[in-house]
Amino acid sequence: MCLTLLALQACGGDDLVLPSAGEPSLIAVVDGNLQVDTVGRILPESLVVKVTDPEGRAVEGVEVVFVAPAGGALAPNDTVITGADGMAAIQYTLSTASGEQTIEARATPVVPSSSLITTFSAIAEPEQAVTLLLLGGDKQEGELQASLPESLAVRAVDRFGNGVAGVNVSWSASDGSISPEVVATGADGRAAVQLTLGSRPGVYRISGDAPGLEGSPISFEATGIAPPSPQLVLVTQPSGTAQAGIAFERQPVVQLEDAFGAPLARADVAVTAQIADGGGSLDGGTTVRSDEQGRVTFTDLAIRGRPGERTLLFAAPDFTPATSDEITVRVGPAAAGQSSASVDNGTAGTATAISIRLEDEFGTAVEGGADQVRVTVEGANQATPSVSDRGDGSYSASYTPVLAGTDQITVEVNGTALRESPLSSEVVPGASSPSTTTAFFARQAIFFLVVDVTVRDAQGNLVRRGGDKVEVQLNGGLPLRLRDNGDGTYSDSFGAGLGSVTAVVLLNGVPIEGSPFRI
Repeated sequence: MCLTLLALQACGGDDLVLPSAGEPSLIAVVDGNLQVDTVGRILPESLVVKVTDPEGRAVEGVEVVFVAPAGGALAPNDTVITGADGMAAIQYTLSTASGEQTIEARATPVVPSSSLITTFSAIAEPEQAVTLLLLGGDKQEGELQASLPESLAVRAVDRFGNGVAGVNVSWSASDGSISPEVVATGADGRAAVQLTLGSRPGVYRISGDAPGLEGSPISFEATGIAPPSPQLVLVTQPSGTAQAGIAFERQPVVQLEDAFGAPLARADVAVTAQIADGGGSLDGGTTVRSDEQGRVTFTDLAIRGRPGERTLLFAAPDFTPATSDEITVRVGPAAAGQSSASVDNGTAGTATAISIRLEDEFGTAVEGGADQVRVTVEGANQATPSVSDRGDGSYSASYTPVLAGTDQITVEVNGTALRESPLSSEVVPGASSPSTTTAFFARQAIFFLVVDVTVRDAQGNLVRRGGDKVEVQLNGGLPLRLRDNGDGTYSDSFGAGLGSVTAVVLLNGVPIEGSPFRI
């Protein structure tokens, strides 16, 4: 009989080798196990192990390797040599993931053994909650007056994404009932409630709020669907694009159907159309009754309002409603009642500018609408100037008046005159022109020559103002200045003898038409 393990080995047993005295046989936790602290912090107590030999005596100089989970940190490093007391200690910094963290300590063996491996456990608690996240339950559909299939859930997390317990979340709903109205988050940071829909079909909006947290409040949407019942089905969608205030080119047609989708031949069911989303109002016959085949045909629906996206809702008592595809509403035609124009006083021979602003009846600027505008000039001058588009709802027109006087400018938008039409423009004469200025000569008392000059602009209008330099040069002599009468006429008399006289009339140094004159 083998009395010792060595003798047992000699007797032919398995090759079993055990540590000898003085060799590491066991590693055990001494201190630092089961600590609790906040993620990312250094544990307050060191992690301490002791290595002993088979006789339970401390073993010095043994290399102990500590293995931390992902994200954890060991200091001063992961390998420590036991001291004379057989102990090895290390500092551990928790990773940023909350929950239990396990740190392993392994003594380098002379003889391999599972007794030379031990573990520490530490609990990492999350930091204070900073963010509220949507966890689940959004965009559900459910039958009216019944609970949604899934709870509406949010999660409060710290800056590392760890769930945080004990955060109160307040819940509210646009319709229906929600229970409970205040929920504290659980250990995983989750707070959930159940929504029971009301009797109204359509979109329900729910909010979960934890004041002070980023992302709060969290918004949910749910759609209430009536239980199987007769339904309205859009067999013809309204036009996908439409002008504000103008009837759709393609009018919607609705068919009554039973709960199983078969056409329902029922007359005199009133179906009402309204705007479901996007604002504005719906114009035309918004309520139409079904014919004997259960068909409802709208004829003159139009959307009134600013450009944007709209959807229409078609509803009837005891029927599941129908919603149209999205409709893009463009700016409407220019409206005389909303548009405006202005014109400056003019000068003969110089272009007169007319400024026009086009808006539809809802106050939206109309671009590309030059063909919707007609400008007419009457009065001293007559013209039908063309209209140019300057962008952003602004337009211009111009004409060049010939005659001085008052012009009346009428601006029509789609056949209707603007409320300020006609606009008045006072046309004054242009610059004095030698080509149209006239002179009159007459003998006075035989020896004197009377000269009268009437100054006109290039279009032949009397300038009716003074200030020009008008001179007469008789028989090649020095120019003699005529008296300015202040009304565009100039006159004087000069001694000219008994013979014939040659006269050149100068307007601002330029001979007028007809010079030289022979008298």
